Amino acid sequence: MAFAACHLMLDLSDLPSQSDELRAGFGMGVGNNKKPLLLIYPANDTNMPEAAEHVRYTVYMTLRLNDGTQAGDLGQLVVAGRRLIGMMTHGSADGTRLDDSVGSVYAFALDLDDVASAETRTKWTGRVAGVVITSTDDLDPGFVLDVTSVVGLLADSGRLTSGTSFADLLKSVTSAGS
Repeated sequence: MAFAACHLMLDLSDLPSQSDELRAGFGMGVGNNKKPLLLIYPANDTNMPEAAEHVRYTVYMTLRLNDGTQAGDLGQLVVAGRRLIGMMTHGSADGTRLDDSVGSVYAFALDLDDVASAETRTKWTGRVAGVVITSTDDLDPGFVLDVTSVVGLLADSGRLTSGTSFADLLKSVTSAGS
């Protein structure tokens, strides 16, 4: 599968649903605040999310494509086998406001074979300040995914657990890619 990214308007009353282009599914969970929470899953996994092995992070991130497209703010990253699936749920994508409570999201998917590097970015003090994931030079469109904060792990139920770090995310991406 080549890299794919797109703005989606999901019908929240018709979930679970699936995107064949992204090989990803969308379903509802319940967040820690007992409010509905839109979740992204690996393909064919919306009806039984516990069936496929994956880890989902809640992160602050920005995705920049070499065609000038930019999307970002709060979202989810799912590492599933040799794939990385992401969804921005709040923020913007090329000037369009994203809001998962109305179904407006920006999603992307890629094979880890298309990742040239996944490295930590540090502050001048040496403290880790992010993870930068870049595409191989031959990928069109190319991308840079800049993760600026890892909020925690997000379960298939929608429950958020804090305590996850940039190192955990980097380990998930690089160990799945090896």
